[in-house]
Amino acid sequence: MVLAFVALWLAIFLSWTLYYLVCILRDARDTVRGVKQAADAIESAATHVKDRFGSFMGLVPVVVEGIKVLVEKLGDGKGKRKKE
Repeated sequence: MVLAFVALWLAIFLSWTLYYLVCILRDARDTVRGVKQAADAIESAATHVKDRFGSFMGLVPVVVEGIKVLVEKLGDGKGKRKKE
């Protein structure tokens, strides 16, 4: 009779422990999934910024050359007006 009672309490204790272990593992899985989603979002944003910055850097030499030409033209125009 005592052995049956001990076996019953042992089974209840093991079931309770297993239930909480499953709950802890489920919460850990959800946490890891959230961290993975956040990391993916950060990676996506960084890639987007890198692509935008890369396309902008491709335009910089063209813009600089255009500004040089514009400054030269404006400089030539001002010099001619003063001499006249």
